[in-house]
Amino acid sequence: MSEEIRTDRLLLRRACANDIEAMHRIMSDAQAMRYWSTPPHVSIDETARWMASMVDADPSSSDDFIVTLNGDLIGKLGAWKLPEIGFLIDRQQWGRGYASEALAAFINQRRRLGSTELTADVDPRNEGSLRLLARHGFVESGRATGTWQIGDELCDSVYFRLLL
Repeated sequence: MSEEIRTDRLLLRRACANDIEAMHRIMSDAQAMRYWSTPPHVSIDETARWMASMVDADPSSSDDFIVTLNGDLIGKLGAWKLPEIGFLIDRQQWGRGYASEALAAFINQRRRLGSTELTADVDPRNEGSLRLLARHGFVESGRATGTWQIGDELCDSVYFRLLL
């Protein structure tokens, strides 16, 4: 499993304990976390526990990366549990193509490693993620209602699949 993926502008690397503060800044942002699988993180301890699960994930079933730009953490992208991918980018970096660049590189890596598919579970209101996945060849494979309880809100899912 590759420890790093380089693109023209980004470095995707494995998470480490030093990433907690920067990741907490993103994960405590209500707008950035609007369609994440948990409410925004209130405490840095919550982010530390989340980061520990990312660092300690079994490499045979996980391929998750921290996304950096010029050495600064700007998000995460990858699969905490293959083949399902997820991504979260700092709101200050939205609209600059970083998620697309990171996703393309991740897809290429999974192809090289012999994966046969990637999947995603997206809130149907998350138009940016829906467009991003479609641009990279993901196709809708199903829908379900009431799949995620996020705080006091019951959310739906659109499922996507990309055959590699």
